[in-house]
This record gives sequence, C-alpha cells and structure tokens, in this order.
Amino acid sequence: MATSNAATNYLERRLLNYIFKNNSLTFNSPGDNIYVGLATAVSAAETGSVTEASFGAYARQQVAAASWTTIGADSTDTQTAKNTSAIEFPAKSDSGNVTITHVIIADASSSGNILFVGELDASKTLAQNDIFRINATNLSIELK
Repeated sequence: MATSNAATNYLERRLLNYIFKNNSLTFNSPGDNIYVGLATAVSAAETGSVTEASFGAYARQQVAAASWTTIGADSTDTQTAKNTSAIEFPAKSDSGNVTITHVIIADASSSGNILFVGELDASKTLAQNDIFRINATNLSIELK
C-alpha cells in the first residue's frame, strides 16, 4: 500500500543527536505514541509539510509499539518496520469526495511532529461512508 521512506528533518536530526550526543535534544522514543494519519498533498516531505486529511470523523490512528514488527539484520542494508494489524480510519461522515495521496507517521494524535511521509502506491478517493483501511503488513517504513 505505502512505503514511507522519507524521514523528516526533525527525525533525522534527533536520531543523530540521540546516537552521537546522548539525547541532547531531549528526543524520547514515541513507543506507544505513534499515530498514523492521512494526507491529501505533500509540499515538502523532508520538513513534514503536508496537507493532512480533514474529512468528517477523520482522526489519526494510534498504533501501539506491540503492533509493529521490525525486519532486518545488522548485515542488511534495508531496515523495515511494518504494521502487524490493520489500521482502520473512521468512515467519512461528510459529503463530497477527498483524495488521499500519502500516509504520515506522527508522534501525537494532533499537531506534534511528523516523523515519516510516504506516498500511496495509488491515490484513493473517499466518498461519504467510505472507510480507509491499511491491511496488516501493508504499511512499510524503510531506512536504507
């Protein structure tokens, strides 16, 4: 469905400071505070500059640490995290259509910091009462 391979500048900087400066930017592991959201446009993935979906009943979905699996060994170039359970958004409750183009990973249910941005394999247009679902293992976050 989507591969999120654009880590934001915010995340990249904090990871380097976490590793090399002993967490000097007070970067805490999100743990159970990882939220998956939807976007209708992205102007700059590296800065997390997105137009987040805003249709009726939309909300970022919390995905607990236990609902992710990581794949890769120290000897492999690509490290991957995937969702182990389906991530389902509430049915669109308002009229009209909205086209979802990207998935975002954030550290808060609203606002907060966007950590990753990934383009969908194909855009998805939602009408009233449609549900957007990411099936288990269909959301991949890759670091290369």
